[in-house]
Amino acid sequence: MDSSVFYFEQGIPGFEHLHQFAFADLEVSPPMKLMQSVEDMEISLIVVSPFFIYPEYEWILSEAAKEELQIQSEQEVEIWTVLTVPVDPAAATINLMAPIVLNANKKTGKQVILHDSTYSSKSPINRI
Repeated sequence: MDSSVFYFEQGIPGFEHLHQFAFADLEVSPPMKLMQSVEDMEISLIVVSPFFIYPEYEWILSEAAKEELQIQSEQEVEIWTVLTVPVDPAAATINLMAPIVLNANKKTGKQVILHDSTYSSKSPINRI
């Protein structure tokens, strides 16, 4: 298995049948990656580091999610958010309500839905 491929036990919302996603760096600023399904090459998302745009972004990962991702320490964790770019790029948004959590050591991933949060699935990126 390629070192950039992560296993999502439950898939991601809307694509529960897909379990392997490769992450490739995009040479842009802010830091972004292409999240590409290994099983269906037509499915890909652009993900961005939420902390570059929202440095105050903070929430607590549930114990169940930590167990599913086999997380032992914070150093293993990467957090990404899905970027949506409409026809007008100035109206682009990121999904802070459903971050993608990766365990870089175990190559596991999960899109976590923050049910009891004030974060939006369409947070503006025009803060940068």
